Amino acid sequence: MSNQPGLGQINTLTVTDIGSAGLRLDCSDLDQDGTADMSFDYVVLPKEKTQENIKLGDEIDVFLYLGSKDELVATTYKPNIQVGECAFLRVLTTGQYGAFLDWGLAKDLLLPHSEQAYPVRPDSSYVVFSYLDESTGRVACSTMLHHFLEEEASTWLKKGQPVDLLIAAKSELGFKAVINGHSLGLIFHDQLSQPLKFGDQMKGWIKDIREDGRIDLSVNTLDDETRDALSEQVLELIKESGGRLELSDKSSPDDIYRTFKVSKKNFKRAISGLYKQRLIRIEPTYIELL
Repeated sequence: MSNQPGLGQINTLTVTDIGSAGLRLDCSDLDQDGTADMSFDYVVLPKEKTQENIKLGDEIDVFLYLGSKDELVATTYKPNIQVGECAFLRVLTTGQYGAFLDWGLAKDLLLPHSEQAYPVRPDSSYVVFSYLDESTGRVACSTMLHHFLEEEASTWLKKGQPVDLLIAAKSELGFKAVINGHSLGLIFHDQLSQPLKFGDQMKGWIKDIREDGRIDLSVNTLDDETRDALSEQVLELIKESGGRLELSDKSSPDDIYRTFKVSKKNFKRAISGLYKQRLIRIEPTYIELL
């Protein structure tokens, strides 16, 4: 078996013993870089969290992290973020060591003061990157995304390429977005035809790659495949609404975005195509099937 991913990630481990305390899982093949000179040969998955009918030699997927006493903890619960990933998480509390975020596990995720690009507040949510603290072996997170993500285009990013975006921050120029989980790009304010919020996930496109490698993004341009999918979505919703939908090319961008998560420009393109196919009639306040 090849090396397992390590702490702060999902690992597939083999059951080597079954006792009253739970399942004993083999960790000898675990990637233990950054575990602060600690070494683990096994971890016990508590009995109440184990699956039924597990046998010796079976493999089980568990998330691994260090507990409050530096003990290795295994859980079958999948957190909302793993090491090396970005996610939009809510702050639970703030204190002496930083902020603690809800990532779906009993032990909250630390956002140290030194990794806060700006002060964070309880009950507010932020896009963070999760990393393994090499000095402690603990999973932590950061809002300083530029410390972990590429701001220059990688070789696999090309102009016009469709990408997955996570809206992360706002500047004077526009909105910064995480691209496919590994890079950062910018959507300029004058390119926006829809409201954006931190934590929004959407499809976008590489609008341009500048000479310095920085990436300009667009959320307006649709490729043929996506445009066809939007037209089908509009048509289906009209049918589900009894043949008439209370939206039109005169509707507000906010109303259109709430319904279809697209800009008014893209919505108008979609219904224009349906109109040209003689599938719908467009009125000032609604559209309906012909």
